Amino acid sequence: MRVMVTGAPGLLGMEMADLFERQGHEVIRLNGHKQLDLRERKPVLRFVEEVRPDVIVHTAAIKNVDEAEKDPQGTYLTNTTATANVAMAASNVGAKMVYISTDAVFDGEKNSPYVESDPTGPINVYGASKLAGEQRVKELCERHFIVRTGLLFGLKGRPETNMALNLLNRWRKGERVPAAVNQACSNTYTLDLARAVEIMTDTECYGTYHICNKGQASRYEFYTRLCTLAGYSAELVELAQAAAIRVARRHKNTEMSCALYERTFNDEMSDWQDAAARFIQEYKREYLHEED
Repeated sequence: MRVMVTGAPGLLGMEMADLFERQGHEVIRLNGHKQLDLRERKPVLRFVEEVRPDVIVHTAAIKNVDEAEKDPQGTYLTNTTATANVAMAASNVGAKMVYISTDAVFDGEKNSPYVESDPTGPINVYGASKLAGEQRVKELCERHFIVRTGLLFGLKGRPETNMALNLLNRWRKGERVPAAVNQACSNTYTLDLARAVEIMTDTECYGTYHICNKGQASRYEFYTRLCTLAGYSAELVELAQAAAIRVARRHKNTEMSCALYERTFNDEMSDWQDAAARFIQEYKREYLHEED
């Protein structure tokens, strides 16, 4: 199978591309605007027509919520217009499209896990732009999988923008890190998400799915778990309020249920605590050269 991955240098894009290659697939990695500007329709249509992938995994996006709030026009251009271009190109060659969306399409006010049929209601520019991207995918590409996920963590991507690696580096230096107690979601290990997407693309069960590690945790709970698993003191994680440390509005709780994915694809997602433990094991092997 020939798989095209947009945003391939990023946290999830690299995880996806590496996993598909390990599974024996041919992977075409798109590494940014200099290689192919996804915001420009004609070059995108031409490129996809030339390489004719079987699957396009579209991970490229503006993901920094505060930066998105400062530049709505640029955010919509990347998260919505570029997504529409990719969807149109996929449809033209009959490719399956996987669009990586977000829990930020919801308002965060629900008292139980969000399911795919729940009403959407984004509260910031990032969430609104990703929801608009979902709508364009539905309109333009029949063979689509829309994947909503939570806060991602993993070892891949650019080290300078990798949230979990930056946290671990700061704790290693003894720095204290603020973490919100009033912002919770389904934290998700990129390795688990990539594995689930690979399973999904081998089917024709198109639609919208929530794929995340089970359960919910506040940023404070999640950071503390990573910190202590890595062997550092929990005192290096400071209690904070989301509004006090961020620009854009943040959701209270966007925990999602992945039950539909599990039923449809006969697969089970682990809980976030287990995923965090496996991530730290991988971190110790890759960065600290420790054996299990």
